[in-house]
Order: sequence, then C-alpha cells, then structure tokens
Amino acid sequence: MQKKTDISQIRFEYKKGSIDIKNIDLNPIKQFKKWIKEAIKNKVFEPSAMSLSTVNKRNNVSSRIVLLKGIEKNSFVFYTNLRSRKSSELNINKRVAAVFWWPQIGKQVRIEGYVKIVKKKEADNYFSTRSRNSQIGAWTSNQSSILKDRKTLIKRYKIIEKRFENKNITRPNFWSGYEINPFLFEFWQVRENRLHDRIVYKRINKKKWKKYRLSP
Repeated sequence: MQKKTDISQIRFEYKKGSIDIKNIDLNPIKQFKKWIKEAIKNKVFEPSAMSLSTVNKRNNVSSRIVLLKGIEKNSFVFYTNLRSRKSSELNINKRVAAVFWWPQIGKQVRIEGYVKIVKKKEADNYFSTRSRNSQIGAWTSNQSSILKDRKTLIKRYKIIEKRFENKNITRPNFWSGYEINPFLFEFWQVRENRLHDRIVYKRINKKKWKKYRLSP
C-alpha cells in the first residue's frame, strides 16, 4: 500500500532575513530587481516564472504560469498566443494579478496592474531572439483550442517546419506580448513562527508610491 505524504509536515530551510519598511527601496521596481537578482544568484528554478491571473466576462478567474521576459519602462513584459484563453480574457478585462515565488530564498512578490499589448516592433524583436524550434512552435499551436491528439500537433509542426525550410521565420500576427503596468506590489519575506514580513507599495501617481506594512 502506497504511503501517503502529509504535506503539512513538509518544511523548507529558508535563509534567515527580514525586510524593514525604512530601508526597503522607495521604488518597488528597483526593489523587485534586487530580489530577482538574489533569486538568480541562489539558483532558483525559473526565477522569471510568474503565476498570472485573469478574469472573464462571468468574473471567473483563471491562472497559469508565464515567463517574465523583461522590465521595460517600469512595465513587466510577457509573450503569448493572442488566440489563447488568457488573451481573450485580457481583451475583456485589462486588470491582472501576478505572483513570483522563490522558495529557496523564502520570498514572494505579488503584483496587481493593467495590461496593454506591446508594439509590433518590440514583439518582432523578441520573436527573432527565440530559438528556431520555438518560433515554429508558435506557428504550430492554436493555443487553448481543443486538440484531437498529440499526433495531430506533431504533424502540424512538421508541416510548418517544411514551409519555413531555408527561410527566416517571421512572427505570426496572432502572437505578441503584453506589458503589465503595476499599481500595487507586495513584498513577502518568510519569518519565524509564521510572523512573515509583508510590505505593500500602492501607486499614488506616475512617480510616487505609498508604502505600508500588513499583518502576516
């Protein structure tokens, strides 16, 4: 008989530390960059991975993991298929929430904001940096649509691969990126006895943020 795992007993050995509202950076973007650099330094797996939540017209929430591909002009950029579920929901409701979780250093960051689609030139530039196989994959997948079987997907991949043989692969018009313009950040740091640190930044205007501490 297979032994059950009691997840309530699982513990991680976090590095000790704390954050103080007095010495944390005045700019949440700068503070985020410090933390993600720490995550990279400590070899967190996929430190750029973030859980992205969107809302449809019935107010149903859906979440998935996407990869942060850059911070441009204080906005968080990710790329996706514009026919996907997330994109159809973003067309309805521009508000999103995202979470970065770095267990090896006991830190997470929550972000709330509005999205807008990136400029075509920016999407083209990023697409050109992707591997050829990933470029073909972008053309292959009709993301979030019902798929008969994997064999059908592989067959389509080979057709696309043949189409672009000995040619540069251009970005499909149904594939692009979004910028998240944040209006709220929460920086969370694990502490002993579950008395965690939580520091929130709330946007006041284009340049100023208000900071305050939350109870854990």
